Formats: sequence, C-alpha cells, structure tokens
Amino acid sequence: MNDKTDLRRQLRRRRAAVPAWLRRCAEQRVAKRAVPWLRRGWRVGAYLALGSELSLAPLMTLARRRGVRLFLPLVPARGRRLGFVAADAPAGRWRRNRYGIAEYHGRQRLAPHRLDAVFVPLVGFDAQGGRLGQGGGYYDTTFAFRLRRRWKKPTLIGVGFECQRVAQIPREAHDAPLDAVLSERAVYRPGHLSRDSRARKTAT
Repeated sequence: MNDKTDLRRQLRRRRAAVPAWLRRCAEQRVAKRAVPWLRRGWRVGAYLALGSELSLAPLMTLARRRGVRLFLPLVPARGRRLGFVAADAPAGRWRRNRYGIAEYHGRQRLAPHRLDAVFVPLVGFDAQGGRLGQGGGYYDTTFAFRLRRRWKKPTLIGVGFECQRVAQIPREAHDAPLDAVLSERAVYRPGHLSRDSRARKTAT
C-alpha cells in the first residue's frame, strides 16, 4: 500500500507538470486514437476530467458526431459501484456527490455491464494493462464482473499522459485490468504496442 501511495504522489506531480500546449495536443491525439471504440450506436462511458486529468472534451465531441451514446459515471451515496447516466439525458441536472464533485444526473441510466466501452481516468499505467487509480476502488468494484471469463464487455480503455506510464503497476487480485490505454504517444494493449508506437520507438 505504501508503494502505491508513493507512486500516486510521484505520478500526480508529473501529471500536474504537463504544460498547457501539450495537454491540448494530447487531448486531440487521444480523440483520434479512440476512433476504433467510437462506433455508431455504441453506448460508451466517459468521464469529466478532475484537476490535472487528461480531458476527454475533444473525444466526446467526436463521439457525438459519430453517433455514439455517451454515459457519465455517478458515485453512489453508499458503496463503490458506479452508476452511469446518459450525458444527453433530458431534464438532467448537476448535483454534488459525497465528495463535493459535480455530477450530471438524469433519468436515463445504464447498468455498467450494458456499456460497450468505457474510457477510464487514471493516475498511472503500464503497457500490460495495469492501472493505478485514485485509490477509492470505484472502477475496480464496478467492473469486477469483468474478471470472470464469460464477460467480454465493456472494453476498458485507460486514458492518460505518456508521463504517467511506468514499467509495472503494483497489482492485486481484485484489480480490473485495462484492455487498452491511450496516451498522446501511443495506443498500449496488454503484451504489445500499436504500430504507431513501434514506429516512434524505431525512429528514436
């Protein structure tokens, strides 16, 4: 636990130090790399960036243009299982959750297992699908069913800056692994890198 706490502290500092110009660039590049998961008619979970997290604003704009239904997470009053509400839910309103964070509330909700893909925020990641979150365990708890083999959906895609990548994230049995991670430099999948990432490594 101390290892994770120290690692979070280091990676948060790195993330906070990302300059504004690189943030804008990263947001656009991540949106382009997300296209394989932005399919017309798909139900996709997204997040509203907090603090120094990489913003999904360009990705969400592109998703709407491509006919994707977007859903945003809701922190429950009790427990750790997130709910998801349609981002365009009629008569929706903003409310603060138990942590004082503003969330969008509406009537059109969807169970996590009915989503096709989910873009997940993170503090750190590795190329093998390991994710270091804020420490609350919400995403791990919500998608714990993915650890059972019969569940192949939703696809879990982490989103972060390249400076948040480390050689190996400390893992525990209950951690829900990512199917992919998007950064401004590459698309990482467990066990291998995307073609554009390999090309960049060769060029450097």
